Amino acid sequence: MNQANDQQDILELLIKRQVELNSLLEITRAVNSNQSKETLFQMTELILRNQLRVGKLRIFSHLGASWTQPISYGVQVLDDDELAELIFMVCSYQTVTLLDTSSPAILSDFQLLIPVAYKNQILGYVLLGKYDVSNAEQVEIDVKLIQTIINVIMVAAENRHLYEERLQKERLQRDLEVASEAQEMLLPRKLPDNERISMAATYMPHRNIGGDYYDYIELSKDEFMFCVADVSGKGIAAALLMANFQASVRTLAFQHQPLDILMQNINRAIFDITHGEKHITLFLGYYNLATRTLRYVNSGHNAPVLYNGTEIKELKTGSMMIGIFEELPFVKVGTEQLPSGSVVLNYTDGLIEFDQEETDVFNEEDVAKFLLEHHELGPKVLNALLIDKIQSMFIRHRHDDDITLLTFKTF
Repeated sequence: MNQANDQQDILELLIKRQVELNSLLEITRAVNSNQSKETLFQMTELILRNQLRVGKLRIFSHLGASWTQPISYGVQVLDDDELAELIFMVCSYQTVTLLDTSSPAILSDFQLLIPVAYKNQILGYVLLGKYDVSNAEQVEIDVKLIQTIINVIMVAAENRHLYEERLQKERLQRDLEVASEAQEMLLPRKLPDNERISMAATYMPHRNIGGDYYDYIELSKDEFMFCVADVSGKGIAAALLMANFQASVRTLAFQHQPLDILMQNINRAIFDITHGEKHITLFLGYYNLATRTLRYVNSGHNAPVLYNGTEIKELKTGSMMIGIFEELPFVKVGTEQLPSGSVVLNYTDGLIEFDQEETDVFNEEDVAKFLLEHHELGPKVLNALLIDKIQSMFIRHRHDDDITLLTFKTF
């Protein structure tokens, strides 16, 4: 009789082990077939409810930045504060723990707490209630099965999350590269370099796509327009606004409007797009090679520096930044004569803005001093020397903005 009972026990144990193995295989197949995390946890619920006879269950998982409760049954619904309190309490346990009357009241519905770890990092917790813990050997077997199943699910979910995150980053990087190429196409491909004038530009976006922009528009053999601008914000949104800005400037430039009218029209075109939520600082210049007359409007931009053969001047006359109001409240046009040997250095604020607490690293006075010391150089060499000077400061000071230079010299 005893032998028959032993054989029956062995048979039941073998059947139970086979069922547990089949459950684990089903979970593994579901993982390999790329089933969702929700489906995997639903399968786990069925295994714990029907095969392990668990009457109450909470599972907490830590994927990404926060804790969540993907499964619960047989227990009351908790509000956010109660759930947060329970998770906080559960996270204080590091090992499998039998819960009893000495455990915190918030855990009174449960008999067993099981942490689930991977590479010494806890990924989740399982709370079992209405569960028979009298057979220590069986409990140990169930714990190993539960830890294995949850571990498989959590690691698979984490790997999938990392994979999707990597794909998203790769897609974003490709989008940024395309946008960067498109933005570079907006910049003039050729700048004048002849016996009358020499012009050079340097464009250094901080992260592939910047909010800076410069342009050169030849209107006739004796006239050209140029500008340097900086859009508020960074990234693709700034690049798209800058593309619209360029289209507006180039369309209006060939209408030969007076500069004050031109600025009002450019402002109105940008305001129609931004509705006052974005702005652009802009320096727009119009130069006549025959008369050597520079007329300009500075709309809230860093003042370009002019060396006119005898002194340094800052070109500040103009208006407020564009895109904030439907109509600019005022526009003043500045005028300068540029004799032979004059140099105009245009730049964006990235040249002089480092960490906010380090405002004296390189400022407007330093730009003026630099031009005074190096005005004999050609624009291309002058730009390169200035960038070298700034980059030597990057090692000691944080810098996180685009830099654009547009320099020209008259002969």
